[in-house]
Formats: sequence, C-alpha cells, structure tokens
Amino acid sequence: MERNALLAVAISIAILLVYYEVLLPRLYPAPPKSSPPLGAPAERAERDPARDPEIPELEPLPELAPAAIEAAAPAIAALADAPEVTIETDLYTAVFTAAGGRLRSLTLKAYSTSNAPGSPPLEMVVPGSGGRLPMGLELRGEQMVSDDGVLYEIRGDSRRLSGEEEASLSLFWRASGITVEKRLRFRGDSYPFFLDVVPQEVPAGTVEIGLSWLKGISADDESGGLAGVFQGVVAVVDGKLVHKAFSDLDKGEVLTGDVGWAAYGSTYFISAVIPENGENTRLWMRVQNQTAETRVLSRTSGSTPVSFELYVGPKETEALEGAGHGLQKAVDYGYFAFIAVPMLQVLRFLHYVTGNWGVAIVLLTLGIKILFIPLTQKSFKSMREMQKLQPQMQKLREKLKDTPEQMNKEIMELYRRHKVNPLSGCLPMVLQIPVFIGLYNALLNAIELRHAPFMLWINDLSVPDRLGSLPIPFVEPPGIPVLTVIMGASMLVQQWMTPAMGDPMQQRMMMIMPLIFTVMFVNFPAGLVLYWLVNNVLTIAQQYVMMRKNK
Repeated sequence: MERNALLAVAISIAILLVYYEVLLPRLYPAPPKSSPPLGAPAERAERDPARDPEIPELEPLPELAPAAIEAAAPAIAALADAPEVTIETDLYTAVFTAAGGRLRSLTLKAYSTSNAPGSPPLEMVVPGSGGRLPMGLELRGEQMVSDDGVLYEIRGDSRRLSGEEEASLSLFWRASGITVEKRLRFRGDSYPFFLDVVPQEVPAGTVEIGLSWLKGISADDESGGLAGVFQGVVAVVDGKLVHKAFSDLDKGEVLTGDVGWAAYGSTYFISAVIPENGENTRLWMRVQNQTAETRVLSRTSGSTPVSFELYVGPKETEALEGAGHGLQKAVDYGYFAFIAVPMLQVLRFLHYVTGNWGVAIVLLTLGIKILFIPLTQKSFKSMREMQKLQPQMQKLREKLKDTPEQMNKEIMELYRRHKVNPLSGCLPMVLQIPVFIGLYNALLNAIELRHAPFMLWINDLSVPDRLGSLPIPFVEPPGIPVLTVIMGASMLVQQWMTPAMGDPMQQRMMMIMPLIFTVMFVNFPAGLVLYWLVNNVLTIAQQYVMMRKNK
C-alpha cells in the first residue's frame, strides 16, 4: 500500500473517530434498554406481592392542546400573588411559591447569564407552557390527583444560610381527603437540597407518589445546542447512563429499573432529581408544546414518606462528586476519559499558574507536542524516505499499470530493498489520535471555559469566536470567525510543507482537508479552535526545523 493512501486512511480514521466519538453520540444518543411507550404496560422489578400493593399501569396524560394551556392561564394568574419564601445560600438563591408548592426561581451566584458587565446570575428554572413550574406532585392509584392550581400553606420564613448552617421549610397541601407535606431541607455550603413528601392523608388506593420536573425548551435545546453538544434528559438506570434527546420524546417514554437519578442536562449544568429508593421508582418523560416534563414515580404504601434529593447547579467535578449518587457521570468524556480527566487536571493547574484559560490551553498543547516530538520526527523521516522513492514508484506504475498485482509486488520489493516501512509514517499519527480526542472532550466539557476570556476579541472560550456581527451563511452566531479562518490557513501551510506523496490528483485531494476542517470547526467553541490552531503552528515549526536539518 502506498504512503499517500495510508496517510489518507489515517486522516480519515481521525475524522471518523471525532465524528463517532464526539459528535454522533451527542446528536443521536444511544437508546436505553427497550422501554414501552406511554400507556403501554411497563416492566416491573420483582417484588413480594404480600408486602407491596399492586401498581396500576401508568396511563398517558391527555394531550395538552394550546386551548387547554390558554384555559389554564387564568388559574395560574389567580395564584400570581401567592405567598413566597426565599432561601439564600452561599451558592444559590431559591424562591418557592405557595401556588402549587413549586420552585419558582433558582439562580446560581457564581455563574452569570452572559459575560456582559452587570449580567444577572444564571436562572436555572425555565417555566414551561402556560407558566408551569417544576416540583409538582401527583398521587397515583385507583385515581390520579395532582396539585396543579393548589394553594399551599407555607410554614417557614425566608432565610439566609452560610457555611454549615441548615434550615427547613414546609409546604402543606390541604384539600378534601388530602393532607400532604412537602418538607424541604437546605444547607448553606452545598448545592443539593432535600425534599421529603409526607402523605398524612391521601385517597384510598394510592400506591405511587410522583414528583414532576418541568423545563421550557427552545429550538437550540431540541437541535442539540452548540456544536452538537447533548441537550435533553440524562439518567442512570440499572447503573447505566441513559441519554434521551428532547427531539426523541415527542411521543413520550417510560424507563423502568433501578433509577439512580434523572436530570435535564446541558453542556455545563444539570437539574437532577435523585430518588431515595431507586428500586421502587420509574421515569415518565415527554416533550410537548415546547415543554419537557419528567416524572419520577416512587412507590408508597399510602402513608409512607417518599424522599428526593435535588441538585440544581453546575457540572463542577468537585460539586458533583460531593453530592454523590454517581452524578459525575453526567459529564461524559467518552471512551478516552482516562486521558481527558488528567488533561483537564493539568489544564486547571496551568490556569492556576497563569490566570488565563487561553494561555493554559496554549501551554498544555505545547507540552503534548513536546512529548510527541520523537514520534513526529520518526513520521517525518519516513515521509522523506518515501518521497525519495516517488520517481521509481511512478515508473513502476506506468510500466505495470495493466497488471496491478505485479505492480504492488514490485513496489513492496522496492520498499524492502530501501528498508522503508510505509506504515512507519502513519503509526505515530494514529497513536496521537486518542490524545487529541481526549483533550477535545476535556475542553468541550470544561465548565471553567464558560465566559472565560482569552485576548483581543475572544472574550468567551466556550462559544465560537466572532469578530463583528456580519451575517455569513452557515455561520451561527453571525460575525467573522477569525480564529477559525487562521486555523484553516495554518492547516493549509502545514499540508503544503508536508512532503508530497502520490499522484497529483491525490495531492490535490489532500489539500482540500484544510477546507473541510475549517467548515467543521466554524461553529465549535473558541477553546477547541485555539487548541487545534496552536497544534498546527507547533507542527509547522517542527517541520521547518527538520527540513532545515535535512538540507
């Protein structure tokens, strides 16, 4: 096999690995174990019928037409002046309303909505259609009763918690034949807070208590967000991570098994519901009218409390690990996590030293390049040796063009006589691919890059670089992708400096690669583009030095 063909194969493998490892799993997440659609009989874990009541099949909710939403709006508006209680901690500010006993607002103090000066704290509660809010309850059994439109009684005052200080808040749902308490517990120095649902009086035959979590979604959420980053429902069921994109839930779905937690996941944040007893829990999910709804349904004897832990916050490694329950699985580094995680730790150390995430990326890329100097030199040397054989190989092609088998045999003999291994030029490149993909995933998931400035016009390494606001086809958001264009130019220079191999047609095809990569990276976060650009520049410098030594 010819050297140029092997080079093309290596580059193709790199592109395919990036596509299948990074983009495809986020654009089209793998489905979980077979689950019935809404309304179909759901699988059940084995249980002792003598101890546990029979759970009725989970019937689908009626379709919520626009007219129904408009009809519900007056009821919601009537509760607009309902009493509210604010719990402020070191990390967030949460507002609970008596209208439905819901979480009306939760803002994160350490994260702003944008990187503009004076931007308000990031709001994690996005109301659904009709202004519906998360943390609703429903009692399921012989009949289904929900607390939609219920005015709760609040016991507890607004509090400011700091450090290890703790506080509790109780909301009571009182109606004919129903008395249920939502008991909330908070701590000043942690993101998780706790919800105990205490049923004091419920309708006869109640065997499940459901906690509903709603989220209004936008077109970006449905399409997967920036650069194909996953947006949707993520859960741990039977110890396995399950992804369900919003676009896949228009018909609804039920997941059964041992539920560890369920969350709305985005690039940097999650809103997770963690049932205390996952073995007796199932998930009901649906997206309708631009509203995602996940119901965590836990079994109860009718008077047994049901407890949940709620994590509404960032995908910070320390915070997720501190919360427990395997929440750190929400940060998906792919198959090369064993490379991505150490890379991210080194990146954090470099930021600690330099104070600039962009500079940290440059230094990390430089360090990786230095480690791979021996492999790169070996690859370049092999390419030069192959280049010397090109005239003889061309003669063999012309002479034996009608007998391909004989031509390949003669070419391999030519390699043997000159002690040239055609694979030695590609192998170093292939060995570097896992490192490139690992670092790619580390940069893609690093919440530290959110709103992190670098220099000049690059004021946020987590979004595509743009200079100005000139609208350009296929470029979102609008503006000139200066860094990406420079990256494409560096690839072109690198390709031009690479020893020419193969026939002219194959060489021209290789020169198209910079254009392909430029198009791929045009909507990628600036941090990723910066990494690729620095890698290209360092490769160009290395090639230049080796070419001079050869001369």
